[in-house]
Amino acid sequence: MGSFLAKGIALLTGLGPLVAPLFGSKSGAVIGTVTQDLTAIGTVVVNAEAVLGAGTGPAKLAAAAPLVANIVKTSELVSGHKIANEALFIQGCTDLTNAVAEILNSLDGGAVQSTGQPIPTVPAPTTAPVPAALKS
Repeated sequence: MGSFLAKGIALLTGLGPLVAPLFGSKSGAVIGTVTQDLTAIGTVVVNAEAVLGAGTGPAKLAAAAPLVANIVKTSELVSGHKIANEALFIQGCTDLTNAVAEILNSLDGGAVQSTGQPIPTVPAPTTAPVPAALKS
């Protein structure tokens, strides 16, 4: 699942130079904010998939949509605005959650390319010697 998210982020950051002219001098901040919000939403979707495992799609959507709604409420898109129609807002967030899940499910996890450094493996734990005073 993480590889799907990584692919989506790589795709989004690859689009940055294409949409930057649309936002003028604030393009870096806007793209960074959008990337953070989409990454957070993607993480919620991936976590719902991981937690519910073989659960049904509707159960995963029901678990993830309220969390996505919280992300949207704090995003630049909604920040500073009053939500006048809560039901429509929740439906939009549910649709967004479903759309992100569909996007992530459409990606080929085996074809993920990254320009970052691989995460180093965690070394195996070592056993420290037991102090003589604690030996029985």
